[in-house]
Amino acid sequence: MPSTSARFARTLVIALVLTSAAVVVSEEAATEEYGYPTEDVDRTDFTEEHLKTDKVIEATIPHSDIEVSWIFPESPDSKLPVGGTTDLLVALANGGAKMFNVSRVEARLNDASGSLAIKLPRIEYGQSLGPHEQRSFRYPLTLEKEAVQKEYTLVAKVFYNTRDKEPFVSPIVEETVELVPPLPVYDPELRMMQAALGAVGLIIALVIAARVMAPGADAKAKPGKKAKAGGDDAASAVAGNEWLAGTLAGSEGKASKKTKKG
Repeated sequence: MPSTSARFARTLVIALVLTSAAVVVSEEAATEEYGYPTEDVDRTDFTEEHLKTDKVIEATIPHSDIEVSWIFPESPDSKLPVGGTTDLLVALANGGAKMFNVSRVEARLNDASGSLAIKLPRIEYGQSLGPHEQRSFRYPLTLEKEAVQKEYTLVAKVFYNTRDKEPFVSPIVEETVELVPPLPVYDPELRMMQAALGAVGLIIALVIAARVMAPGADAKAKPGKKAKAGGDDAASAVAGNEWLAGTLAGSEGKASKKTKKG
């Protein structure tokens, strides 16, 4: 027969086991009821401020040094054929001393009530725009063949920021456009002529931006100016405009690269 001390030791072990089980059950019940353990743990975040993730600040206003102009080289009448891509050329002129980074262009087609009708692609650039510099950007406006052919309001904006990541947004265009049937397939000569007209339109857009950003010009928060194709005055202005010498018209803005329509 076990001694009294042995029986006491065995009883103590059983009591300890039962107590541990009760504590586990209690913690599980608390976790189930409140969603967290009842243990008192200090969860203070001691991460240094500069190591924390930067908060995303949305751009809401344009910068006064940036002027925008635009043109549809292939569709000066703002009639956009479905089933293909129409280039929207955007010219930005920086009239100040700050360096900017042009991040993206966003666009949409709204119906008569102002509601979103067709969501257009968001195009990323990541190109710099230095002080007193002009740069052009090509926004390929792609329309599905099944899109309803009628009038819409085209709304486009360009997003950019300073070196210290202060964000800005400028309206490019807010104008009525009409979706029309697909264009016929052009022969090579017509395609080359179309590309040449697009290049002329780009130069004129840059000239207009330069004139607007001349000393004394007032940059306002409104959609950019539409460049007009053709004209002897524009041609003479190009010849004497120093800003256009070696201009940084990025590859995104080259009108010679066209997408086949139809």
